[in-house]
Amino acid sequence: MKTPRSTTPGQGNGYSTTAVDSPPLSSPDLSGRPEILCATDFSPPARDAADVAAALATNWKSSLRLVHCAHDWLSSPDVPVIEPWDEIIRRPLEDEGQRIRSQCESVVTDLRHGGASLEIPFAASAATQMIVTGCTGRGVAGRWLLGSTAERIAEDANHPTLVVRNTGPLLEWLRHGKGLRVLCAVDFTVSADAAIAAVKELSKLGGDFHLEAAYVARPDDVHLLRSEIPDAPAHAEGVACLERDVWERLHLALGDMPAEVHIRIANSNPAHEFVRLADERRADLVVVGTHQKHGLRRLTEPSFSRGVLAHASTNVLCVPISSHQPKTRIPSIHRVLVATDLTELGNSALAHAYSLLPAGGAVKIVHVCKAPSPLVNPLIASQMTFERGMQTAHDKREAEEKLSALVPRQLATSGVSTTTEALVHASVSQGICEEAERCGTDVICLAANVPSRAVAAIFGSVINSVVSQTHVPVFVVTPPRM
Repeated sequence: MKTPRSTTPGQGNGYSTTAVDSPPLSSPDLSGRPEILCATDFSPPARDAADVAAALATNWKSSLRLVHCAHDWLSSPDVPVIEPWDEIIRRPLEDEGQRIRSQCESVVTDLRHGGASLEIPFAASAATQMIVTGCTGRGVAGRWLLGSTAERIAEDANHPTLVVRNTGPLLEWLRHGKGLRVLCAVDFTVSADAAIAAVKELSKLGGDFHLEAAYVARPDDVHLLRSEIPDAPAHAEGVACLERDVWERLHLALGDMPAEVHIRIANSNPAHEFVRLADERRADLVVVGTHQKHGLRRLTEPSFSRGVLAHASTNVLCVPISSHQPKTRIPSIHRVLVATDLTELGNSALAHAYSLLPAGGAVKIVHVCKAPSPLVNPLIASQMTFERGMQTAHDKREAEEKLSALVPRQLATSGVSTTTEALVHASVSQGICEEAERCGTDVICLAANVPSRAVAAIFGSVINSVVSQTHVPVFVVTPPRM
């Protein structure tokens, strides 16, 4: 009878990668180590892709995981199976693993069950740097409906996927440092950020790296732009402006890396124009970002990356947005501290504080009462301190009553909670900064009374003191002009 297989929850169709009585002849456990994942079906394109994957793993000092997906065939329990099906499939997988070990030391074989377009994205882990696959096709009709296996992997995986069509330039670059011509698709979206970041990582592998960037625009986009070129035709103005903007975008992300910029105008499908440019420039590798559209969006909204994957004649690196983790993070505002001196101008900052929380959050309104200053003369110190202390307590109670009445019903929305507190501190600005630190405030909101320059130079202002003392962003509300 057929030897049973153990199951592992959460791994594709639930099947493990090994037979119980015959563990694979793979390398020791390399979990946690960066890896290159290579899909193989033992065909010549897959063997070429495995060579490229081994060279990438060697240069990146990563391990290589060679994955083969075997389809599960239904069989009757009455029919005896002389040899388990896994063992038949495992032999060529282990042979391919042994061949690749001559190029890369850390190689692990992984046998899975199910369709490759579904299992390969599941096989990738957090340690996966890149997925490498050979180019396979299924005919014009099948590609229009479902896409080839390589295209479907690139569109579903959460990691950059390299579809290998021409191994020569890649291997010459990775093994011998020969020149590699790279064409990167650039626009002003997040997907372009992902593609540029992938190009930057590839450039670190060394060797001669010749980068070209292409922006494919529609005619309407070009005619709306203007440049500083005098007496230039409208078309030339738009192209010059776009070329400058693309170059600045590359320079901001890649530093001083030299790059050529191309602007092309597409009257129909931009992907076709980009592929045509790649052929003209004889690119060895094209890099595109992808939004990974699925379902009906695939049919109603043309996908640039899908068009490039389907029609490019060279190697394609498809980079999904989900794989891009920018160093800069857009901060979110959840807690706002509003400081007011209880004047009409000071209270005007409250409405602006609520405007900073369209998705909800917390607003705290504070007023700082001046604490009594210590006296030097011991004969009158006790009496004066007591009287000033009583006055400060009275001011604090009065301020708390005024603060509680500041929040109108139309501002106290259900998504924003509001608290009030009257503070006592010797320094108003320092009291605001300490309260912001204690509450974990995201933004301090203040209203400016705009003193004259002479007064501000001599005595300073609360806002200047707050800005100089705190590390929290300060939102300043200025009075309207008359």
